[in-house]
Amino acid sequence: MPTFEPFQALRPQSKYAETFSSLPYDVFNRAEGRVEVRRRPLSFLRIDKAEVTLPDLIDEHDMRVYQQAALHFKDARDSQILKLDEDECYYLYRLRDGEHIQTGFVGCVSVTDYDDGFIRKHEFTRPDKERDRVRQIDALEAHTGPILLAHQPDDELNRIVAEQSTNVPLYQFTTEDGIEHTIFKITNRSDMLTIGSQFARHDALYIADGHHRAEAASKVAKLHPDNEEAQLFLAVSFSSDQLKIMGYHRAVEDLYGQSVDELLERISQRFTVTVGRAETTQKHRFEMYLKQQWYTLDYTAQQTTVKDNLDVSILQHELLTPFLGIEDPRTDARIQFVGGIRGYAGLEQLVDHGTMAVAFHLHPTDLTDLMQVADANQVMPPKSTWFEPKLRSGLLIHRFFS
Repeated sequence: MPTFEPFQALRPQSKYAETFSSLPYDVFNRAEGRVEVRRRPLSFLRIDKAEVTLPDLIDEHDMRVYQQAALHFKDARDSQILKLDEDECYYLYRLRDGEHIQTGFVGCVSVTDYDDGFIRKHEFTRPDKERDRVRQIDALEAHTGPILLAHQPDDELNRIVAEQSTNVPLYQFTTEDGIEHTIFKITNRSDMLTIGSQFARHDALYIADGHHRAEAASKVAKLHPDNEEAQLFLAVSFSSDQLKIMGYHRAVEDLYGQSVDELLERISQRFTVTVGRAETTQKHRFEMYLKQQWYTLDYTAQQTTVKDNLDVSILQHELLTPFLGIEDPRTDARIQFVGGIRGYAGLEQLVDHGTMAVAFHLHPTDLTDLMQVADANQVMPPKSTWFEPKLRSGLLIHRFFS
């Protein structure tokens, strides 16, 4: 029985909403983030990824990075870019990407519910990324990037979405990538009570994206046990039938001491290998790129559990571990995860002009499979799902400082 609570949002004045908000910190590498901040000086990325405002000789996990983030955050408040809402309420966050529309509820969920499994996860976190977000949240004393949650379809919640979406929005703007972002504020007392009670009727909520931020929020809460607000963290929950998943791809920096021919020969023992890209992507079909050539790898065996039958699991256990020596993708520095939005061209760029030797294009994970794995208290390999469109960070902030 998860709780979903209203909160008093720290948010930008309407005139700053578009220029201040940013894509999440983990969408950018350091060089890309530096370019973005130079192009958009007010960008929340200055706070979310403060190393982009510091010299490259300062490591991205140096404590000075988090001190810099706190300074930028204070400046945004002092300059009145960010202002605190007077009342606690819920919000709706609607994203429109062409014909695709999804609308989620913004509120706060409980660290206790997360720890007790009412907010279910499907991935382990990477220790380095987890430490980074712990330091970030603790330095800001705020949750600035919402966790993306999924809930089972709910007629009452859908009714509130339909009714509230006819109101005048707080923010509405279209970003350069063509995504329309709209925020509505819900203050109607009856609707607020219904939202809280309806979420409490669900057996669980499911983390779709944001495992590192959720785990970091849990750890930060334990650093501040007497701070009630620190026991909550920011989330946006969408009906599961609205979310759009893309593949989360992989690239590896070397061939583990093998030639291309040797690697292909070994892979062909477990996969049917065809030269060239496939006409269609489908479950258990992988596409591999190396030495300016695509190969299609079809896997025909069936695993016994939902978790083991996932494409990300098959790639990990049937290829990356035995043939490329990636034992633990959470900690191995030789592997890089590539979001689905970058597509085939992004993988080719990494191999042809970057530091990677081989890349793998994956079919998207099904959301039903994700929920079944989470319900079974199991975990997928890291970075199993890439959701689009992305929520903007900095539009609604949950602060727990006094």
